[in-house]
Amino acid sequence: MGLKATLQKYFKGDPILWGVIAILAAISLLAVYSSTGSLAYKYQGGNTYYYMFKHFVFLLVGIGLIWLIHQMDYRLFAKYATLFLWVSIGLLLITLVTGMSLNQASRWLTVPGIGLSFQPSELAKLSLIMYIARTLARHQDEEEGAVGAFKPIMTYTGIVCVLIFTEDFSTAFLIGFIAFLLMFIGRVPFKYLFGTMAVAVLLIVVIFSAASYLPFLHRAETWKARVERFVNDDDSDSEGSYQSRQAQMAVATGGFFGKGPGNSKQRNFLPHPYSDFIFAIIVEEWGIVGAILMIMCYVVFLFRAGVIVRGSMRTFPAFLAIGLAYLLVFQGFFNMGVAVGIFPVTGQPLPLVSMGGTSILFTCVALGAILSVSRNNMEEAQRLKEESEVSYS
Repeated sequence: MGLKATLQKYFKGDPILWGVIAILAAISLLAVYSSTGSLAYKYQGGNTYYYMFKHFVFLLVGIGLIWLIHQMDYRLFAKYATLFLWVSIGLLLITLVTGMSLNQASRWLTVPGIGLSFQPSELAKLSLIMYIARTLARHQDEEEGAVGAFKPIMTYTGIVCVLIFTEDFSTAFLIGFIAFLLMFIGRVPFKYLFGTMAVAVLLIVVIFSAASYLPFLHRAETWKARVERFVNDDDSDSEGSYQSRQAQMAVATGGFFGKGPGNSKQRNFLPHPYSDFIFAIIVEEWGIVGAILMIMCYVVFLFRAGVIVRGSMRTFPAFLAIGLAYLLVFQGFFNMGVAVGIFPVTGQPLPLVSMGGTSILFTCVALGAILSVSRNNMEEAQRLKEESEVSYS
């Protein structure tokens, strides 16, 4: 058995999508090692490989999750979507009360006994998309559009976004945006979507205007300041402006081919070069070539998700695949946009590239679910082909 046949036997589903995952994982290892070398030398007794090995372990576990989940029947995601959503809402409530504060935001929950910390918002994102996909699929036979899907989707989307946005506005915005896109392609009448969009814009304006008078929104001033600095192109010495300037310096000095792996200068000045601003380090070291490679990986990923959707014979797997693909790709574009100054600072990691155990593992769960849909589509198409050949013989 050749290498190609062996890979096809054990790694089923879209082979191009598997290739994109492998490329992103390889880039991630190189970028994390480069961006954390100085940090590890300083805080880990001179062991410059410390954070890279830690990240490598998470990548291995994540790829194991992809392989395990892609072997599952995608119907399980529909079956347990509501349960996962309830659990994630409960964890978000607990996080608001007892969550661990990191970078001035309470987004982390520590598991008692083992000391493992994770972000419940990552579970909430996946659970909500599974729920939306299932709800839209159940209402596709309605003649006037998926009217019946609007109320339950908006109820749970509103709950999740409210519980998240007090500490993490960018994640809440991303979730709401993806939910809106899914309802749009899921045939929810536009009058409902337009009304939702108008209410959302009004709420954001009110929150930003009354930030100083809402004590429970202690981070509203931070969001407002970030947007104002971005709109006014503020050149002050504030933290957000400093981050943006350092990231743009890294991008601007990369040139066409970059400075070469491990030769980044801005990693010593840029806060969180291994997570929020890892794209800037990639461009500095790999230049425009590296930037194009990264962008193409996510573009190809989105295109292959579209191919998987077209190959789906049922509505739930189609909504599930495109919803999860939208989530990962738009999050990636937000991260890259922040690094080059297109968007204000958001704090969104680059999917499957940025260092961070929670982000890596839940990203891999999403990838596994998409590949599960792809594998089931290919097997069903093969079965129908064989049945057709038998009927004609």
